[in-house]
Amino acid sequence: MTTTAIEQKLITADELLLMPKIDGRRFELIRGALIEKMPAGDPHCEAVSMTHITLGNYTISNDYGDVRTGEPGYRLERGPDTVRAPDVAWFAPGRLVRGNPGFPEMAPDLAIEVKSPGNSWPEIAAKAYMWLSYGSQQAWVADPPTATITIYRLNTAPVTLGEDDTLDGGELLPGFSTPVWRMFRRQR
Repeated sequence: MTTTAIEQKLITADELLLMPKIDGRRFELIRGALIEKMPAGDPHCEAVSMTHITLGNYTISNDYGDVRTGEPGYRLERGPDTVRAPDVAWFAPGRLVRGNPGFPEMAPDLAIEVKSPGNSWPEIAAKAYMWLSYGSQQAWVADPPTATITIYRLNTAPVTLGEDDTLDGGELLPGFSTPVWRMFRRQR
C-alpha cells in the first residue's frame, strides 16, 4: 500500500495504540513518523483473505504456529519507535504470546504483503527486505493482477512463482503446500 506521511511530530508506539480512529484510516509508525496506509481495493482484500484462510487452515489442521491478519502491528524499533503491519503474519509455534496489550516487540516468522495498486515494485520489495532485516525468516509478496507470489529470504535472490506453480512451506511451514492461484481466489 502506498503510504503518506501525515504528521511531523514524532510519536511512540503506545501513543499510536491509543489514537482514536480517524474516519476509518489506518496508520503505521516508521521511526516515530505517523504514516497513513491507503485503501487498496477488492482484489487486494480477496488476496489477503485467501492467504489468511489458506495459512489458517494449515495452522489449525496441523496445530502448528499462529496466523494473524487485519494488519496487526508489530513494534520493530524503540526510540524512535517503528510499528509496521503486514497484511498477514505467521509465527512459529510458541513465539507469539497471547493476551499482552500493545504491539508485540517482534517480527513475524513469515510476513506476507499483498501488492496494492499504489505500490511500486521497489517500494514493496523494500518492505519485504525490511521484514527480513527485523528477523522474519521469509517475506512473501502476493501480486493480485499477475497472480504471482515472490518469496524473499535473507542472502538469497527472490523467487517468483506463477499461478500454476506450487507454493511449498519448506522448513518454515513443514507440510504446507498449495497451488499459487489458491492464494488469490476460491476457484480457478
